Amino acid sequence: MIHVLKHVESITQHRDRALLELGVASALFELVKAREVNLHKIVGDGDARALEQVTHVGSDGVRYATEAEIDDPQPIGTRPEILACVENSQIVRRELKETGAYIHCFPISVDRRVLGVLEVSCDRPLSEDDLGTAEGFLGLYRNYLSLLDYSERDTLTGMLNRKTFDESLSKILAGMAAMQAAENDPSAVRRRRQQEDGNHWLAVVDVDHFKRINDHFGHLYGDEVLILLARIMRESFRHQDKLFRFGGEEFVVTLRAMSEDEVRTALERFRTAVENYVFPQVGQVTVSAGYTHISASDTIPEIVGRADEALYVAKENGRNQIASYEAALRAGKVAVRDKPDNDIELF
Repeated sequence: MIHVLKHVESITQHRDRALLELGVASALFELVKAREVNLHKIVGDGDARALEQVTHVGSDGVRYATEAEIDDPQPIGTRPEILACVENSQIVRRELKETGAYIHCFPISVDRRVLGVLEVSCDRPLSEDDLGTAEGFLGLYRNYLSLLDYSERDTLTGMLNRKTFDESLSKILAGMAAMQAAENDPSAVRRRRQQEDGNHWLAVVDVDHFKRINDHFGHLYGDEVLILLARIMRESFRHQDKLFRFGGEEFVVTLRAMSEDEVRTALERFRTAVENYVFPQVGQVTVSAGYTHISASDTIPEIVGRADEALYVAKENGRNQIASYEAALRAGKVAVRDKPDNDIELF
């Protein structure tokens, strides 16, 4: 019992989602004497659903994916036991005769939706006590995840909040710096492959003439515009793109893409979806956006500052449009942003 409580104490001290998931997987690996424990996230909808393995604990070591290190999703249909677990929202067991392993899949459900699967592989079927242990830790994980979600999300729109943005972008920059440092390391094949998957970009989105909406229709309709806008954003961007409400009518998106054209296409898709949507009582609403490329040497204020300057260019040129900081810089519409002197000390 004390051994179990030690694991509970270790798990609940983490406020980082990846470390929380790793703690749960590590505890179950040890307590039920598993071959390996994997935690998968479900991405996409319907026939396009896929699995992203975010945590692995086994005899070969421990792995967890940071935001800059997510492997390519695996079609859920390739894992019939996981598909059955998700579709029936219940525990599924499958024996793999070729390896002698017993795969146990536990659904991770939030608000009646299965958002992930905990996979426990053992040499034998789990006993009733072991199943109870697994379900208990899964319940702990779900409850703690709900608390993290509450602290990380904007209460009006349900989008990630400003505090979470700072933490998320810091992780992206740290991951990029690590990839850059490992560029010439022959053992860093996986990191190099991820670096080839695309660059990171940040966009700042602002609702055009939002003050007029609040003044003319009232704040309740203004709030409804923000809620509907958040829904359109979720439908317009990919699951791996991070969406934040920065405050008021301003939103931020972080994307990973191979080219600037890909980023612009995604932002234009969203801008067009907003322009064509008929908002109740209000009618047509438009948005403007500015975006910039993220480099490993950047700081958060520099990145946001460049995107803000691009947004200003979009607003000055008539609103309801997208502007790139890099393109605006080449056209002489914005000035080069100087980095702060390294010899300045702040107290």
